[in-house]
Amino acid sequence: MAIQANALPPSLIAELNEMKRRLTALERKPKLGSVNERLPYGSIQSPSLEGTEGNIEHALGTINSTGLNQPVLLCAIPFHIPQGDSGPLDVSVTLWIRDMVTNGKTAEITLTKANDTAAPNRGFTQTITWSWRHPQPIGFDDSNEWKGFAVEYRVNKRVTYGGESLTVGMGNPLLITGVPDGTYLEEKTNGNPRIGGTLTPTDGGPVTWG
Repeated sequence: MAIQANALPPSLIAELNEMKRRLTALERKPKLGSVNERLPYGSIQSPSLEGTEGNIEHALGTINSTGLNQPVLLCAIPFHIPQGDSGPLDVSVTLWIRDMVTNGKTAEITLTKANDTAAPNRGFTQTITWSWRHPQPIGFDDSNEWKGFAVEYRVNKRVTYGGESLTVGMGNPLLITGVPDGTYLEEKTNGNPRIGGTLTPTDGGPVTWG
């Protein structure tokens, strides 16, 4: 005798529906986010960051994190301070990363001419690094068809030099990857943005990618 669907207790029906949702999520999601796999990145940046000076938000680019199954995002982006005849120009930008699902953000980091490399290596490229224990849903808690992180900024100061409007120069990310929680001591819920970005493995060993 066939079992009638309406004869099943509501708790069992809810459990079956949850199992179906999880199986659908498993079929849909690519296996991204391992410690040696970079996530795709779409860049809309220019060498000297675009945008008018003031309290206006701009986007450097978007990180496609669909399928990310790790709770910590590592991101490193190169930057440099433009130079004039007598040294670094008086420019400044403020950056942060925003989760496009929850709108959660990292702490902001502001770059100024004071962050230039010391002489005789003025204007050399450096990196900003984030180690973010992010709020984006992952695994079975993730029902999103698409997810992303936006790298956003404000231009605090621009200068005109050599006929060009300049501020801090910034390039494509050198590193975008997901790692398990507790891999590095630098992981923070505010993203821990910093210049240089040393990573310290919690097990005391060297940094490895896989």
